[in-house]
Amino acid sequence: MNKSLLALAVLGAFAGAAQAQSSVTVYGIIDAGIMSQSNSGTPSAGRTTAFVDAPILPSIYGFKGKEDLGNGLFAGFNLEGGFNSGNGTHDSPGVNQSQIFGREAKVTLGGDWGTVGAGLQTDPGFIAAISTEPRGLTDTFSNLEYWIITTVGNNFPSGAFQGGIFDQNALTYTYDKNGLYLGLEYGFGGVAGSTSANTNESIGVSYKVAGFVVSGSYAKDNNVNPVIGGSSSKIGVVGLGYEFGPFAVRAQYGDFKSGFVNGAASSDIKSAGIGLDWKITEANKLNISFYDAKDNGTGGAVPVGGKTREIALLDTYSLSKRTQVYAQVVNVKADANAGNSAVIGGIAPGVYAASEQTLGSSTLSFGVGMQHSF
Repeated sequence: MNKSLLALAVLGAFAGAAQAQSSVTVYGIIDAGIMSQSNSGTPSAGRTTAFVDAPILPSIYGFKGKEDLGNGLFAGFNLEGGFNSGNGTHDSPGVNQSQIFGREAKVTLGGDWGTVGAGLQTDPGFIAAISTEPRGLTDTFSNLEYWIITTVGNNFPSGAFQGGIFDQNALTYTYDKNGLYLGLEYGFGGVAGSTSANTNESIGVSYKVAGFVVSGSYAKDNNVNPVIGGSSSKIGVVGLGYEFGPFAVRAQYGDFKSGFVNGAASSDIKSAGIGLDWKITEANKLNISFYDAKDNGTGGAVPVGGKTREIALLDTYSLSKRTQVYAQVVNVKADANAGNSAVIGGIAPGVYAASEQTLGSSTLSFGVGMQHSF
């Protein structure tokens, strides 16, 4: 009994010493809103008004820490999970994850030369693309939905995780200084007898100078294991932006390929978008964006060849540094053969199938919401 108490006291002392050497931050975002959509699913389904989790930013929680190792070196970690603010379940938009830390679970070592990370991590190509995306890759009505639909079938060996925005079993190198962001990633497949099955590779670069920003991203998932299944994908994105006074303009082009059969992609979404930010006051910012997308894939069960066009207006007002309210109006016109390009108009949580979108008609959506970060 006394030995057990002594052991616990010693362990507690070591734990206290470890905490004293590193700083740990608890952080998170809660984003919730209401969305009304004139046509839901099919034109005959009628209007839908519903609670929507994460219309603009994901609802997340996380822990991060950093320890100074001396001589310019530091070690750190990041544990991050997503949740649905409507029902409290573990979730991240388009991923349907069940892990407590399903977004990031990594350890890092870095210095002036950059940072090396190991574990579950955010795709560096995705991170670089945020800087030039017309709406900043908001959780609805942006190119984020194309990243999701392209990678959602990419199952890794565990079989419990879908979506290639957050990559498992990965090694990364990042450099983020003096306006330059560079991210490199390789994810191990862990499949016996194959060095390529279920691996992923990604690179993301962005550079900001004198008001200009440019970005380039490439991400590839190699899901070729017939036992696990999955859908291999390739994503390429380039973008350009410029900030002048209270205005900022961003333009981006992306090519999102997935579902390869004999070298041909069943879904091949090509999306071009442009957005304008207007900082009306210190607290109020207006964004207007336009997207033109087309699915040039082979199709299969989903008819392809048609276009999807979107125009979106988003007004954000900051009540404080941590709290914002917003309203958005979005009109989406999807051709009857729009294929997976139509997912940009979907608002139903966890639904990203083109067959469940409004095809061959216009959809008008109006939403309001609030987000708080901590």
